[in-house]
Amino acid sequence: MQQVSEHVFIETKYLGCNVGVVLTEQGPVVIDTPALPDDTRDLRDQIRKLTSRRIAYLIYTHEHFDHVLGAAGLTKKVIAHYAAVSDIEYLRKNLASEIKHFYPGLYLEYKDIFDTLDVVPPQITFVNEITLYAGSRKLELSWVGGHSPASILIYVPDDRVLFCGDNVDVGMPFIAPYSRFGEWINALKRIEGMEIDRIVPGHGEVCGMDDVIRTRIFFETARDRVQSLISADVTKQEAVQKIDLTDVLPVPLSPIVRQQVQTMVGMMWKEID
Repeated sequence: MQQVSEHVFIETKYLGCNVGVVLTEQGPVVIDTPALPDDTRDLRDQIRKLTSRRIAYLIYTHEHFDHVLGAAGLTKKVIAHYAAVSDIEYLRKNLASEIKHFYPGLYLEYKDIFDTLDVVPPQITFVNEITLYAGSRKLELSWVGGHSPASILIYVPDDRVLFCGDNVDVGMPFIAPYSRFGEWINALKRIEGMEIDRIVPGHGEVCGMDDVIRTRIFFETARDRVQSLISADVTKQEAVQKIDLTDVLPVPLSPIVRQQVQTMVGMMWKEID
């Protein structure tokens, strides 16, 4: 695992998302999980090299399946925002069909696993903020929404490390069906005002404030241009085809990126309108 501060370690190689470990006197606090059992076993082995203590807690940065599937192989002591509960329950009943829909090749490769895997629901939930005290270490959890209804920030103040989930991704932001861009912009502004040395994104390598600013400018520019098109009585369908964001794209333009941008513009048009 990569050590990013005195007490914080991360792993970026697993299928799904970045995984964090914060060492405390009460045991390691794990942030998000790998998607596959083999990776979860590897994570357990990596944690044993860091500490002999059992996992104290597991925190979900949000409710999407690529961040929660490994919990069954780690611990049931899970913390998440209360909005994650209903989506986790949905995943418990429909996991195989969700994986099949989004990643059909992956489902076929690991069919036996996804057909039987249990998704662990949170034992502890909160609404706005909660502080987790684990010995002398504390973690500050706060709801921000944005990427998803249950998206939170996890700040380790002693180490000045922030876990952002998918509200910050290195490269093109991941747009989800229930993303709210007003909340997302506010979350990024909030991050910019924090005292942070290292930012752990939901996907990609550890980054700094430049990636946060780049994402905020991208969303704010898109919002302003969509608003201008709405004011000019342009329809959503026309806006999706007409808008140009190549000057603020965080990654080079490609057919996949173009499709993501069009999806985002349609959602943003609806949110603003």
